[in-house]
Amino acid sequence: MLKSLWIMRHGLAESQFESDFSRALSSVGAIQAKNVASQIKQDSDLQPINMLVSPFARTQSTAEIVHSTLSMKQAFETEEMLVHFGDHRILGEFLKSCDFEYLILISHMPIVAYLCHYLCDNIEMNGFETAQAVRLDFNGDNSLRNVKAIHTKTYLPQ
Repeated sequence: MLKSLWIMRHGLAESQFESDFSRALSSVGAIQAKNVASQIKQDSDLQPINMLVSPFARTQSTAEIVHSTLSMKQAFETEEMLVHFGDHRILGEFLKSCDFEYLILISHMPIVAYLCHYLCDNIEMNGFETAQAVRLDFNGDNSLRNVKAIHTKTYLPQ
């Protein structure tokens, strides 16, 4: 049963790409991912143990950086439900019944915002910045106890 769930959008992607699937993480996106992962690491004694990641290149690269920065021991898993056009309701029900306790997801807009809204009845999520994460803490009955947004401190040049 989930105790804490981090929902994270990938870092900034390259603007030039051949296909959406292979679109690479930019150098700024890599800095953003490391920055947010460092904040997660410093934030509290709660750390993700497991990680599920969209199969797209930019999320896989973001995951590698986050995984390394958090010194995670469990290898991350690729999850097809995390693609940007996935069904957030199916994903939400899967998460409510999964065996993970401390899980981080790395995915895309709009599914990260839709999922967050689905799991947090009274919280409106209009969107996620690149590399933004939201931590959701749950009670034993799957009710929401706490929500915390984690924003990148990396600013893009003007």
